[in-house]
Amino acid sequence: MRQSRVPFAMLMVAGVAGTLVSSAGSAIAQSAQERQAQCELSFVRDTRSALAVQYIRSACNWLALNGDSLLNERSRGYYICLVQQLSGAQANEAATAIISACRTSNPL
Repeated sequence: MRQSRVPFAMLMVAGVAGTLVSSAGSAIAQSAQERQAQCELSFVRDTRSALAVQYIRSACNWLALNGDSLLNERSRGYYICLVQQLSGAQANEAATAIISACRTSNPL
């Protein structure tokens, strides 16, 4: 079941990390808000762990605001790992282990 999410997750991350459509401040903020909301809707769905939901929201926020910046390319893998792997986590203990694994595999 996790494998079927991977292609969708990659597409979602690509959408979240897409280009900004306007140079006006309010249009950029709205676009980032929409990308963050879409990311959260896609990855929080069956997640029951409050810790996992918190980290998914934080990662979606980071990806919506910074995901397309080359300056943040090194950190991107960590946040992508969080949204992909925390999705569906049922317990905080599992979320803690996943967060640790994402940190280990994607050092900031």
